Amino acid sequence: MYSEHDFIQVNRSLRAYDRTLFRTRILTILTEACLRFTNLKTTDRLLSFFIKNVPPPGDHETTVILDRYATIFNQLNQLSSLKGRCLSQSLVMRCLLSRKGISSELRIGVHQLNGTFDAHAWLEKDGMLLNDHPSVITKYFPLPEGKLNGILKFK
Repeated sequence: MYSEHDFIQVNRSLRAYDRTLFRTRILTILTEACLRFTNLKTTDRLLSFFIKNVPPPGDHETTVILDRYATIFNQLNQLSSLKGRCLSQSLVMRCLLSRKGISSELRIGVHQLNGTFDAHAWLEKDGMLLNDHPSVITKYFPLPEGKLNGILKFK
C-alpha cells in the first residue's frame, strides 16, 4: 500500500498547489483592479516588478509548468466572481511564467459583429496557444505583434 512518507509528500504537494492557486487568484484580482483604474502599460509595468531573472527550464519542466498554470487558470474560470477578464488573466499568467523563466507573447485580437466591438487577449508560446481554446480565438483578428511589443515587454 502507501507509506506515511507518500501521504506526507502528497499533502505537501496539495498545499503548495493551493498556495499557488490562492496567490494566482489574488494577483488576478489586483491586476483586474489596476486595469480598471490605470491603463495597460502601467499595469504591465507594475507586474514586471514581480519578475525574477532566472534561466529558462528544460523542455520537460516547461511542459509541466505550462500544464500546472493552465490547470490553475481553468479552475479560476470556474469561479465566475473571481476569475477576472481575459486580459488580466493573460497578464498574470505571463508574469507567473516569466518568474519561472518561460517567455510568452501576449496577443490581443479584435472582432466586430452587428456593430458591436469586442476584444480578447490570450497567450502564445512559439505559436502555441497557452490559455485559451483555438475555437475561441478564431473569430478575433490579432493585432500585429509589433504594435504591442513596445508597450508590453517584460524585462
